[in-house]
Amino acid sequence: MHSTHTKSTTASSLTRWRTARSIVLGAIVLAGSMATSAAVMYSLAESDCDRAATVRHIEEGYTYSGVGAVIQQRGDSVVVRHVIPGGPADGLLREGAVLVSVDGHQPQSLEAWAMALRGPENTDVEVEVATCRGHKTVTISRQLIHIRR
Repeated sequence: MHSTHTKSTTASSLTRWRTARSIVLGAIVLAGSMATSAAVMYSLAESDCDRAATVRHIEEGYTYSGVGAVIQQRGDSVVVRHVIPGGPADGLLREGAVLVSVDGHQPQSLEAWAMALRGPENTDVEVEVATCRGHKTVTISRQLIHIRR
């Protein structure tokens, strides 16, 4: 009996750890993208006044070109964690959908998935997802996504 309780507690702890890890990895991907964009914008500023304006812009929010979905690692899969309302993926992707491929490829890491879903504004990306109803492929036109703080 004691062994069954220990296994259950261990499994529960492992599940909580995996959930926390996937949330942290998703946050790291988003924060890394924001930091990279901020560094590029800051380095391209030509004067101190431009740099100050860039810092204010960065502190107000973040803009990138993509599908408007937040993804996270869940076990061996990458899933849609959140769809930004009004974004390109709104109505095409649902929270919890498992990503299968993007443009026919299967990225091998969360970061690679994030990079594949981003791209130049007004370019299309084909995303295959697995849902409760089966697999489907949707075409999403990447747009500028504005995230406000």
